[in-house]
Amino acid sequence: MKYKVFRIIFIILIIVLLVLATYFVFKGFTLEEKPLIDDNSSTSVPIINVEEIIGNVKSENSNLIYESTQIEEFTSLAFLENDRVKTYFIDEDTGEELSIEDLIKEGKLEDFKNKELELLNLKYPEFIVQGIIDGNGNKVYLVKENEMIIYYYDYTYLYDVEEEITLKINYNEIHDYLDFTHLLDSEYTNEDGYQYSKDKKVVAITFDDGPSSKYNAKFLDVLARNKAHATFFMVGTMMQTCQKCVLDTYQSGNEVASHTYNHLNMKTSSIEDVNASIKKTDDLFYQITNDHIKYVRPPYGAYNKTTLENVDYPLILWNLDTEDWRYRDVDHIVNYVMENVSDGSIILMHELYETSLQALEILLPKLYAEGYQVVSVGELASLKDRVLEAHHAYRSLQG
Repeated sequence: MKYKVFRIIFIILIIVLLVLATYFVFKGFTLEEKPLIDDNSSTSVPIINVEEIIGNVKSENSNLIYESTQIEEFTSLAFLENDRVKTYFIDEDTGEELSIEDLIKEGKLEDFKNKELELLNLKYPEFIVQGIIDGNGNKVYLVKENEMIIYYYDYTYLYDVEEEITLKINYNEIHDYLDFTHLLDSEYTNEDGYQYSKDKKVVAITFDDGPSSKYNAKFLDVLARNKAHATFFMVGTMMQTCQKCVLDTYQSGNEVASHTYNHLNMKTSSIEDVNASIKKTDDLFYQITNDHIKYVRPPYGAYNKTTLENVDYPLILWNLDTEDWRYRDVDHIVNYVMENVSDGSIILMHELYETSLQALEILLPKLYAEGYQVVSVGELASLKDRVLEAHHAYRSLQG
């Protein structure tokens, strides 16, 4: 009996195995092997060769002047064509060209623009900054690992400017606004309009007979808005009546020098009176500023050999006399200076007249546009590598 049961079970198992075998053999002939990715499918993802894209950009442009090596998110390229910089930012993942907006964090673009404006005002005179604010020129951004340089093309300014207008921004200034990896320098210096250069033309502008309580602050404001300095040859009696003018002039980075205490004719006065007048002026200046005067201008430009030998200061004269006191005419002052100015000139004006102030408003942008730096006498000497010595008179530092 047991034998028959086992025999029946064995037959059933054989039948089941035969049925399963038949099923899988049949399926093996009917199933098609499907590829993991259909090359002909519209949903296939093409392979992006970013290096090839960058290579194409290089081949389509000439004179490569910069290529980034340490920015992870994109490659920054810069070319110089027809004296203009042309830049590209190529996304390292997609090969797409990015804009400057893509490199700034969301919600930080306005902060970035405000910082740009702040640094522009630090570097350039007001008329250039205003031209950029009001104009519709083109900005080109050169993005480096540690800094960004902005080139301003096709902007219109009050006067045609000789120099190329650019702004260098260290990433320490805009670190919180950037949306890419970048380097931070341990030390850096912003571009300051008062960082005068020995490689550019330079003139000294001087104002006599002040300080004027009415006009002094206005003269200082015009100078500041144009990144210019001047030397104010002040009369001691006038300094006494407006000590704040003296201190404001000194603290503004401009230079205060002596025009004697009471506008003394140094040629016709005794040397004792001359030195007493100069000392009295210096004592007052020291009382106000805790500093000493370095230069003296003889009133009327009058001095003689005795004066020169016995006054222990350099005597500063001029080679361009605007005669603003005589003409009180804005156009005359401006035209005279622009027609006669040259590198190393010392210009004479006065602090007492509104027409002189109005002329200065026009002169400073004009001089800047023609490549001149307007500075104090001391700065002129430094830029010209000259030491102004006592017992010498200087009309200019030309040549």
